[in-house]
Amino acid sequence: MKVELTPCYILHRRDYSETSLILEIFSREHGRLSLIAKGAKRKKKHQGISYNLYQKYNMSWVSKSELGTLTDIELDSLPNSLKPKFIMTGFYMNEVLLRLLHKHESHLELFDAYDITINRLINNMPEQIVLRYYEKVLLQSLGYGLILEHEVETGETLIAEKDYFYKFDSGPCLASANNDSGINISGKTLLELDAETLSNTDNINEAKTLLRTILNQHLGERPLASRELYQAYVKNKYDA
Repeated sequence: MKVELTPCYILHRRDYSETSLILEIFSREHGRLSLIAKGAKRKKKHQGISYNLYQKYNMSWVSKSELGTLTDIELDSLPNSLKPKFIMTGFYMNEVLLRLLHKHESHLELFDAYDITINRLINNMPEQIVLRYYEKVLLQSLGYGLILEHEVETGETLIAEKDYFYKFDSGPCLASANNDSGINISGKTLLELDAETLSNTDNINEAKTLLRTILNQHLGERPLASRELYQAYVKNKYDA
């Protein structure tokens, strides 16, 4: 298979020999895949390209096996980078994609959401809000979309002033049995998450609990390295 210049992000990179790199990429048209960038560490190879994470590129490659070969790469936009305070957020986004996405499956909506989220972080928008919207699209793209507009047992529209119980296997309802798996959450939070208008701390935290709990069910028992690093960073910061 031969692919000509198409939008991509690098999720992870590692050395391969003295001159080359292995790239784990997320492409808009072809999903997640692995490429070898031969000679990438030579200064004359693809001048001006640093193979940075969180930078949008256009890439070309050929593939005859699980590992493709990068043949061309260029910047899709002006060079940019995340501020240090957002690097851990970017690491989390990339790690989740590497854990949950199957290779060679296109996720156009998810790629666009990733692109929008990276640019929102570059523009210093509140990470705890934009990350919730990204996680919502991530779950939807994986086939686990949330129900955020109506009550699942009656079909009635959610009311902001009411409290609900969100069952992880179905959606929001007004009451829960003791053996149900889910969390209590306000109608206001669900409606604001749906409309992407989260505004106050309580609703943002409720949305985070809902999304992270559901994501954890699909990530499995192995902890995310990005979360462990963040917790260590916070501990060291306050112990200093």
